[in-house]
Amino acid sequence: MTVNSELAEQYLSAGESLQKSGKLDEAIAYYQKLLAIQADSAIALNKIAEVYYAQQKFAEAIASCYQALRQQSNFPAAYKTLGNILQAQGKIGAAIRAYSKAIEFDPNLVEAYVNLGSMFYKQGQLDDAITYYQKSIALQPDLAVAYWNLGKSLEEEGRINEGLFYQKKALTLQPELEDRSNSVNNNTY
Repeated sequence: MTVNSELAEQYLSAGESLQKSGKLDEAIAYYQKLLAIQADSAIALNKIAEVYYAQQKFAEAIASCYQALRQQSNFPAAYKTLGNILQAQGKIGAAIRAYSKAIEFDPNLVEAYVNLGSMFYKQGQLDDAITYYQKSIALQPDLAVAYWNLGKSLEEEGRINEGLFYQKKALTLQPELEDRSNSVNNNTY
């Protein structure tokens, strides 16, 4: 490993740590340091997009996603981030396309399946929502939010007992999920 690649790893790690702790401006500073030594880092550009998304700076977030995709056109994380941004802006069709592209490049990206399910739920396409929640559960069998959303979708479809079964399963995995139950299908994962 070269000195630059070691330094890049340190900048990325520091940025991620700061991002997780909510120190978003400081996180961007580290991601920009990473870009200073690796100008083509799609990872750093996507991380910057995630921070801008968290700050609700959607234009900057989208621009950063597109920069990442110019560097690496088959980068699933950037498509997922783009989908999250578009969803937050109410651009459901565009979000669906972004999440679908993420899955095309990484068929195991469970977050994209959950988010696609939520997009279809919002559009009232319950069969599609159910399908994507089931796919996410197949990929990650302990994902409480997928069980909860599946249960809500089944309930909405009139399959009450089946829906309750999956909601109970979700609560056994993550009991505090019930506290945010009204907003689960509206959030990105």
